[in-house]
Amino acid sequence: KVSLKMVEGMTGPLEEWMAAGRFNLAVLYRTADSVGRMTVLAREDLCLVVPSGEPPFEDAISLADLHAFPLAVPMRNNNVRRSVADVVAQHGCAMDVKFEVDSLSTIINMVVEGKAHSILAPSAVQKEASQGLVRTVKIVDPVITRSVVLAVNPKDERSAAVSAVRKLIPKVARELIESRGWVASAPDAT
Repeated sequence: KVSLKMVEGMTGPLEEWMAAGRFNLAVLYRTADSVGRMTVLAREDLCLVVPSGEPPFEDAISLADLHAFPLAVPMRNNNVRRSVADVVAQHGCAMDVKFEVDSLSTIINMVVEGKAHSILAPSAVQKEASQGLVRTVKIVDPVITRSVVLAVNPKDERSAAVSAVRKLIPKVARELIESRGWVASAPDAT
């Protein structure tokens, strides 16, 4: 007897709405050191998303070589964007950010149309990649790994309905990873 309302959005606004108490639960991206008490559902390696048929044609690209690709990326308040920028800065590399966009669908469309490249998790473009509209290229030296976490609004921790859904989400995540429906690694995997 639980009714679900789902909202999809970029991590930055979702975190703000969660802090404002608008949601009971949220699935968010986090860096490994900012997980806190949240439940880690999976770990994903970020990749360069490129228009189909355009370079780079290799399966992997070095972080140092990202500067050659004009990027459409989430706004600076986005957790994924901040962590990519941090890793790039730590390694003395550069990115060519041409567009800051707070809409995943717009970023993906820009890549499909050949206007830009992006740095995203493979799950964000799984449908488009399977249709041959975009390709994903692993970023290496170093790999940029993100945790996908389940956050719970503290005021709802004792709710029976929230508790039931909270227990179900990690099981569904594990099933998706095991069936290869989600290209990610389980939280206990290295």
